[in-house]
Amino acid sequence: MLSEEPYETYHPEFPDPEIRRIALKSSAVVELLRIESPSSFFCRPVDHVTDDQLLIREPYRLTTRIIDFSAGNMAMAPLRPRVFARCLILKNLELIEAARIFFIDSAVTANVSWKCLFQIDENLKFHPWQAMHCTLGRLVHLSDSWTDTQCTEFRNIVSKFAKFQITANQCDVDFRSDRPSLLVNLYGLPNGTEIDKKVAIEEICAVSMQNVMVSQFPTNFMVNPKLEELDKEQDHLDVILLEEFRRDLPADWAHEPPADYREDDADWDILQCHVAEWNDTALEQFRRADGSFWAMLEPSCTVSPWEMHVTPILAPEKMSDNEHWIFEQLVKNSENQQKIDDFYSNLKNQRPLEMEEIKFALQTGRTYVMATIKNRQKSSAQWLRCEIIDFLPNANVALRYVDLGTRGILKLKNLHRMHIEHTKIAPACIEIGRFLDDDLSMADSEMEWNTHFWREIVPYDVPIVVGPDMEFLETGKLQFSQIRVAGDEDDENLLDKIPSPSPFFTERSDDLRTQKEDDDDGNVSDDKDSG
Repeated sequence: MLSEEPYETYHPEFPDPEIRRIALKSSAVVELLRIESPSSFFCRPVDHVTDDQLLIREPYRLTTRIIDFSAGNMAMAPLRPRVFARCLILKNLELIEAARIFFIDSAVTANVSWKCLFQIDENLKFHPWQAMHCTLGRLVHLSDSWTDTQCTEFRNIVSKFAKFQITANQCDVDFRSDRPSLLVNLYGLPNGTEIDKKVAIEEICAVSMQNVMVSQFPTNFMVNPKLEELDKEQDHLDVILLEEFRRDLPADWAHEPPADYREDDADWDILQCHVAEWNDTALEQFRRADGSFWAMLEPSCTVSPWEMHVTPILAPEKMSDNEHWIFEQLVKNSENQQKIDDFYSNLKNQRPLEMEEIKFALQTGRTYVMATIKNRQKSSAQWLRCEIIDFLPNANVALRYVDLGTRGILKLKNLHRMHIEHTKIAPACIEIGRFLDDDLSMADSEMEWNTHFWREIVPYDVPIVVGPDMEFLETGKLQFSQIRVAGDEDDENLLDKIPSPSPFFTERSDDLRTQKEDDDDGNVSDDKDSG
């Protein structure tokens, strides 16, 4: 009799845990963590997740030890003295009450006592494995296996590069713990950044290594190195020694914040923590000889002649075709934001605020807080500096995101105290707008007309020059009357490019559709009348 179940039950090598592995759909810039052979090496995405987000240091409550030491279970284990990291259990060493583990973010294997294996908190399960297990898809050996000499030669070749690019030989969307290694092409990046000058590592291996062959198309589809084979030579040792810090949790491990933690610490006082908004003094270092400054427009914010947000940049004394100096300055802003994220991701630095505290602070002046929000590109929360604008019904708060220039609404539970150290950093962008006084007054409809064309006139991908005729308001907003494209030979003020309102423009218009509506009503042009 035929079975009603035609398919065999799948029994994975490891049970599918809550922490998934990184899939590779196209390419990624990485740094190498560990090299076993050209068919088995580990890398990690660059600028993806910082160690501070994945490592545990004191003070941190480590009290719940795991009780199941079976292969495939996840745990927190000591990576270094007094530093814990996420790991996968590869093998249970019952005779010595220990386990062989693989740190999923650093590709390190180690033997650890059962006493050092703790449960992983929920907030540490968001990020996937950072260690990506890879196999070169086009490089094959001509002997039975990779020799020690070949592996050494391969390490010497890749040691000449700091960063690499991997491209998938086949699209990989498998997140399982026991999925095969990623089949990739490996490219070295000169200076760590120049992707357009990447060097194919397989081609170097073809001329530098003995008894190897590089194919035009991937051939290593059946190669599947196993994680449990890492350091398997230890299985034949008579004695397995454990490092001192991997035998037990330190007796003086700090589970709670130190005794000097105080809620009334002046460094956390909402009445004292005011962000240093932009002013003439802060902008002075960016000014050029004529008093103007270079900046990059923030396209994610409102873009109109009366409200824009720009990131100031230091213009070099001598211009060149190399634009890296622009990106280096923008990266610094990202690094500042990452430091803030790392600081407030630590539980001891998260200090919630009460409604009455915020209301009282609003009565005394401008009020700044930290807000935690979900980022679409990150599985964990992002911490942003904010100014509270107003209290809304149902415990909602209207905010201005200081470093983004945008506005939003959040629940009170998402707001925390800001440390005074983070008030000293100027906002990442400046709010600017053209002078609007008695000599330049216009109806709302005409302002909408100007805004419509301004989005097409002002550039988003090249620096702009603001000033030199400009003035700061008390709120930190900069008013200007000249704005130009950096390097433009005509040196034309972009404000002069806004066309005069169309004769068909009416107060009920908010865009160019008015002209079409009027044409449909019978208001045809002179050319049509003459015909």
